[in-house]
Amino acid sequence: MNSTDEIKEKINKIIEMVNNSEISSIKQTVTQIISTIIDPDSSAKDLKKIIETDPPLAAKLLKLANSAFYGFPRTISAIHEAIVCIGFEAVRELALNQKVCEIFKKADYINGYSRISLWRHSVAVAVCCKLIYRREFRERGENIYVAGLLHDIGIIVFDQFLHHDFLNILRKSRSEKNNLLNTENAILHFNHADIGRAIAENWDFPVELVKAIGNHHDAKNVDDKYAKISFTTYIADYAVQDKLIGYCDAPNKNKTLFLKCLKKLNIKEKAIGLIVKEVEKEINKMEKSEWFQYEKK
Repeated sequence: MNSTDEIKEKINKIIEMVNNSEISSIKQTVTQIISTIIDPDSSAKDLKKIIETDPPLAAKLLKLANSAFYGFPRTISAIHEAIVCIGFEAVRELALNQKVCEIFKKADYINGYSRISLWRHSVAVAVCCKLIYRREFRERGENIYVAGLLHDIGIIVFDQFLHHDFLNILRKSRSEKNNLLNTENAILHFNHADIGRAIAENWDFPVELVKAIGNHHDAKNVDDKYAKISFTTYIADYAVQDKLIGYCDAPNKNKTLFLKCLKKLNIKEKAIGLIVKEVEKEINKMEKSEWFQYEKK
């Protein structure tokens, strides 16, 4: 059995590999966009500047801004126009989506898993998280969309840097009909939520994001201060997987914990059902507007 220090050392080595890889290319843009979320004095001008320093991102964003998803009658040709027409918050989410999706660009399908299906799942969880905050708490939720979008970043890291182990984990998990997390723990003695937490900490994400990403499969032991964002991320992940939207890494879901999180947040199960129906519509609309088109390698 690996000691805590050995596990910590392994995770640190993986984070070092992440920071010297293509995944780190999203770090600057994502952290800058997060800063516009948590800074009440940030403006459309700040967001425009962040996007325009990344020409490929700006080009992808404008392509989607002109897609059927938004349905504007005239062509949007500049980032400032997109912000005016679509809205500051919507452009911020779109920029986050398109930057983060760069690390999901691979179409291989293995034992029920593909990066595209994981990406679809991640976007669905982000949308679900946002809708829960707005419908149930009447709040925008500063970092809740980011929490949903990045909650499974650890799976991508396993796929890329521990690929041989990851293939074994996928095979074993599927043949035993077990949750990916349990199989990861059995083989590696740590899991993708641990990696996600370590990345969030290393990239200096706000503490509430670290907690939500690190506890998205286990929201039992979260400080009250971070309970809302952590429980919401857990609920959204559970609900999206229950509807099989994108990749499902937990076929054996913990209904008891799901209901406990709902109770703690004073949310009715029926309300989540209605929200997930809207999420399904949103994802279908995104599909038709080619949000999930990736390069094959």
